[in-house]
Amino acid sequence: MKIKKNDRDLSQPSLIRLYSYALKTCAPQRSLRQGLILQWNEGWGEIAPLPGVSQESLEEALEEVLALLPNLETASPRLPSVRFGLACASYPFVKTPLKVPLCLLNEPRSGFSTLKLKLGHLSVKDAIERVKQYKEKFRLRLDCNRAWTLEEALFFARHFSPSDFEYLEEPIARYEDLVLFSKITQFPIALDESSLREEIPTLAALVIKPTVKGLPLPISKVPIVLSSSYETSLGLLQIARQSLPTAPPIGLDTFRFFEEDILNPPLRAEKGFLLWTPNAEDPIDVSKLTLLREYNV
Repeated sequence: MKIKKNDRDLSQPSLIRLYSYALKTCAPQRSLRQGLILQWNEGWGEIAPLPGVSQESLEEALEEVLALLPNLETASPRLPSVRFGLACASYPFVKTPLKVPLCLLNEPRSGFSTLKLKLGHLSVKDAIERVKQYKEKFRLRLDCNRAWTLEEALFFARHFSPSDFEYLEEPIARYEDLVLFSKITQFPIALDESSLREEIPTLAALVIKPTVKGLPLPISKVPIVLSSSYETSLGLLQIARQSLPTAPPIGLDTFRFFEEDILNPPLRAEKGFLLWTPNAEDPIDVSKLTLLREYNV
């Protein structure tokens, strides 16, 4: 996305506001999502490390942001979630329509062709049965959360062929066993941002959560699939705008878990695409936010 940065006339004050949010969700095991929203002039960025996934906590992110304020022009954030939020806020918010291919998460819906199934909580036998339900109907991405041993993964593979899947995302915990599984089965494999090594013979994709990895995105010889860590629709919209036109369908189906959101109008999904059509002068609903700091510098 090539747009002009938040350059300003140095004779004019720069507006900086830091907000917090706490939004209800209907996501399994995540009834409340908390984070920070940074407004910098005409730019907006979300800073929302995900507990159990991000390397930093929300408290640590808040501490770093407060230390960087109000000198954002020279800030060099260390934490990935802060790098993501500051990078987004350093550009004017883009009020143009969005339309990018979307991968569904766990629940099939009419009009979509790509489906990601989370399997790590299932036994291998149950995972096999669940995958068989959708194998002929969708392009499948399987996420096993490193839950299987090499023996379990090989047992699973005996019930399918490599062409049945777009990829398996890190089915095995031990990296050496994952390399061996790739060599034996020739199944397509995806890695996430925690193990950005390209030694897998059948490596098909890198799955990147920009809030977890930070920006800029890594340079890769294989396709990068952008994924979410339960950001609000603001964060998801800005992740989606990082996607290349030729990129695979993005994994941002988590927007539907929010009972309330801050983007106006909200994101929607139709006919295989994630969509946003701006129709409001103020696309961020600040009534859902709590102001923590404000600077005019």
